Amino acid sequence: MTLRLALARASHVLRQEGARSLWFKILGETVYRRLLLLERDLQEPIPEVTVRLPVAIGLLKKTEIAAYVQLRTDADAAAIRSRLDGGQVCFAARHRGGLVSTSWAATNRVWIDYLARELPLAADEVYCYDSFTDEAFRGWGLDAARTAEKLRYFRRAGYRRAVCVVSPENRASLRSCAKVGYRFSGLIGYVRIGPWTWHFCRVGHRPAKPWRLSAGERDTG
Repeated sequence: MTLRLALARASHVLRQEGARSLWFKILGETVYRRLLLLERDLQEPIPEVTVRLPVAIGLLKKTEIAAYVQLRTDADAAAIRSRLDGGQVCFAARHRGGLVSTSWAATNRVWIDYLARELPLAADEVYCYDSFTDEAFRGWGLDAARTAEKLRYFRRAGYRRAVCVVSPENRASLRSCAKVGYRFSGLIGYVRIGPWTWHFCRVGHRPAKPWRLSAGERDTG
């Protein structure tokens, strides 16, 4: 990345997310990364979420990989096929036949790219990740509705708990997670100095700034 592009990116983050978010993004590119670890008991009631436009939510089919790559232009078709062949599932929201929102789930052992580490799961746990909604369809409640359907799917399959990781600065994702009953569980990340990396996972460790947001804030998912 050129200096001009880096400065433009930093200016955009500063305007859209504030100085705190910019600071942690800088740290994330250098020595320190952390994510909030959230959990959701699947035995607790799962709320009905109203979507303010007609959508159909279901599993992504292998025949829809091309449509997925069209929605997620940063995705690689071969990598998506590998995920599906490996037993992962993708939940997709469709509006008028087209994909507008997607999210993945995996079991057993999962790899978190951002933290460069594996996250082992219990036999009855599912890891939810990589949520995305087309910018033109954000603000309609799609993310929360799709997540609620995903939670019901895994509850029916016999799973007990869902977990996910979210950046503390990603307020839209935190709102959406809170809406469907996720709770704070811990902090996971690493500190890197030169060739040395120290990974940490602090269950029950709450960051100084609360992640829960007021119900009046607008859901952008």
